[in-house]
Amino acid sequence: MDCEIFDMPLFRGSDASLVTRILHDFPGRFASYGKGDFIAMQNSVCRSIFLLCEGSVYAQMTSDEGKEFTLDTLSAPDVLASAFVFGTENIYPVTIIANSDCKMWVVSRDCLQELIEQDKVVLHNFLTVLSDHSLFLSRKIHEFALQTLSSRVVGYLQRNGMIQNLQEAAFILGVARPSLSRAIAQLVAQGVLCKVDEGYVLSPAAVPGSAANR
Repeated sequence: MDCEIFDMPLFRGSDASLVTRILHDFPGRFASYGKGDFIAMQNSVCRSIFLLCEGSVYAQMTSDEGKEFTLDTLSAPDVLASAFVFGTENIYPVTIIANSDCKMWVVSRDCLQELIEQDKVVLHNFLTVLSDHSLFLSRKIHEFALQTLSSRVVGYLQRNGMIQNLQEAAFILGVARPSLSRAIAQLVAQGVLCKVDEGYVLSPAAVPGSAANR
């Protein structure tokens, strides 16, 4: 493993001896996945959390009509399925897919419950993970419910710097590639984006704090 267990967000600052004992009493399992492997399927029962120790994954939702939408990409170290494991209806609302070769530690719900009951630091860390993921989802809902595609493209570039692969960006933004191509062409015509050798970037005039805006 590339990361130690106490480097994981869930266990930072916790009582190492107590956590080690509980993990021994409620043994989990290590799992490895190759890029493109399914880790958890949408609508399946969630009985564990995944401690992502190496690699990255993405969460994807699929509608009844087969339309796919990428909700998030998570990279190690992180905690997966924290918001689902204690739900009244504890199912995965998304499919979790390996974005690269991944290694993770699968921790059962019973083990997690014992950890958060016995160690207040683990409880605090778990609540922080839940809050951070909830905040991300709120921003994502705002982005897709209230923003135009052009605004979403600009937001994507502000976060990632460049669009190099239109198909990949369309997948992440949850739109068809032709729709993204049209939005980008309009933004280029408006002077918001620039075409460079590697792809598309925000024009200097559209970047807050750039020399063009001083």
